Amino acid sequence: MPLFTLATLFFIDPILQEQPALFFYLGFILVVNTLGAAVSLFLMYRRGLIGDLEIRNRRQRLVPFLVVLAYYAMTLLILDSGEGVHTPNVYLGMLRGVVVSIALGVLVTKWYKLSMHAMGAGGLVGAVLATSQFHTQFSVAWLFGWLLVAGLVGSARLALGVHRETEVYLGFIWGCAALFFAILLST
Repeated sequence: MPLFTLATLFFIDPILQEQPALFFYLGFILVVNTLGAAVSLFLMYRRGLIGDLEIRNRRQRLVPFLVVLAYYAMTLLILDSGEGVHTPNVYLGMLRGVVVSIALGVLVTKWYKLSMHAMGAGGLVGAVLATSQFHTQFSVAWLFGWLLVAGLVGSARLALGVHRETEVYLGFIWGCAALFFAILLST
């Protein structure tokens, strides 16, 4: 979802559109993060560290979530260091929100199973809402489109039987709030 969020922010924000090289640079980093996390989870599955790729067992979620958190935290540290490529605050806010939302997921997973997929979809919606605060060219179609996608993601998680409704709703709400406030506070 962070890659979709990056692309959506690029299309919504005319200031960011003036920096296509930065968009492709950050997009490449997020693709590497996504693939790295996916390969790491697959290797954990192959070695028997997790029972399935859905990580249905709440007790098996801690290490995979820490791995995903590490990928995004390292990216944030590199981009936020101020050295190298200047990264606009909206993108840094997006990454801060991703790190904060995953970190909460890691903490909460000891006691409760949040839907990380719904959290990602909620984060995207929160990012669109936060960005719309600054741009009059904001398209309501983006918001409704991503709300529809979030609903489909949540419905799929329920249909697969990997989450209960409250796990999906709380994941969505937390992801939405985390990215919304992280972006607003970064700008």
